Amino acid sequence: MNTVAASRVKQNFGEILALAAFAPQGIERHGKLVAALVPPDWLARQSNFDERRAARAAQQQVERQRLMAHQALGIALLCSTVAEQRSQLAGAAREVDRWQAGQLCSDDYIARWRKWLALPLKQLVQRMCSDAAGWGNAMRQNSPFVPLPNENDSGVASRGRATALPAASRLVLASIGNRNPSA
Repeated sequence: MNTVAASRVKQNFGEILALAAFAPQGIERHGKLVAALVPPDWLARQSNFDERRAARAAQQQVERQRLMAHQALGIALLCSTVAEQRSQLAGAAREVDRWQAGQLCSDDYIARWRKWLALPLKQLVQRMCSDAAGWGNAMRQNSPFVPLPNENDSGVASRGRATALPAASRLVLASIGNRNPSA
């Protein structure tokens, strides 16, 4: 950025303004940058940049919420009885089957979730809550544990299988489903 003394700007404002139409012009007073004249398109670019930065921050927040929800789900799974664990894992496997039957999801996600659901429970929870070799965010976004947005009598989002689970597990599943609708 070209800099100009404030006294020169005062004396030659039209000239400096013409230069500022093409590139930012810094204005110095006593050797310190105190202001800048910038072209309108420069402001528009900055505005777009700020919007993209805000969108990235919002997406990171959504991904953090999904991670926390899957961590809570993992804790609920590990604390559940063996019968409840089997029920939840069977429900997740049925959801993956539904994805495949309806071609609702990429074969990559279907194959990975089948592989993950076949792991011992502790390893499954660790995998769901990790980066998973770069697949963590995508797998949590396409999770078979996420309920559909219909509601039952208690107001908890459910696919039907969640109603047979303990109340704590239903709340965890519902919290996973409460994500940003634009995601």
